[in-house]
Order: sequence, then C-alpha cells, then structure tokens
Amino acid sequence: MKRDSSRLSYDSAEPAGAVRDDLCAHLARWQAEEFANDASVVVSELLSNAIRHGRPPVRVACALRRSPDRALRIEVADAGASFDTTLVRARWRHPSFTLEESGRGLFLVDALASRWGDEPTGDGHTVWAVLDPPDG
Repeated sequence: MKRDSSRLSYDSAEPAGAVRDDLCAHLARWQAEEFANDASVVVSELLSNAIRHGRPPVRVACALRRSPDRALRIEVADAGASFDTTLVRARWRHPSFTLEESGRGLFLVDALASRWGDEPTGDGHTVWAVLDPPDG
C-alpha cells in the first residue's frame, strides 16, 4: 500500500484559516484536491474543538491512503481529556437536541466523514476523521 503523509504542527494561536490553507496546499501537491472542501470543514471543526475544549499543545496531522481504497485521515490532538463518542452521538438522537446548541461541529464531521472517533493518548487525546473521495 502506498501512503503519502505529512505531519502538520500548530499551536493553539494558529488561526484555523492558515491550517485549512496549508492542508489544501498539501492536498494539491498530493493531487488529491477532491478532498479539499470536506477536509477544510472537518479540520476547522476539529481544530476549533481542540482550542475551545482541549489544552495545548494542539497538533494537526493528515495522511492520504492511495490504494486500495483512497481515503484521507485527519487527526487533531491536544493535551485535554478524551470523550465518549457514543454519548455525543446519543445526544444527537435525543428529542431535545437542536443544531442551535453546541456540538454542531462534530455533527458536521459525522456527516462528512465515513468514520470518526476519539482515542486517548499518553498525553491527551486525538480526534480523527476519515474522508472517502466524494462521489462523482
């Protein structure tokens, strides 16, 4: 399996726009521009959550799998505590949930990613999302 990857590192002072632009530049170099729109939304939402709810340092990483099934994995890690994705998803199904509440970002990630999750690490946690190429 051929894999192109790059680790992008930012501290919490780096604006999300700069991270999005850098990710899109990486995707262009990898000839994977088809991921750019969804990847921009996903990295923005994950980074915003890490800055708002996590603790520095915040790190962003992405990896492109070329074969057999092309996919892009985006990871945002911080030194904060991990969370239970099952509870997050259950909250969306609750009748009192509205998109006016907090939690819209992960709702968007869930809609755009083929899968996503949260993994505890020795120094915090990593929220990850896998994007498949868009149809068409």
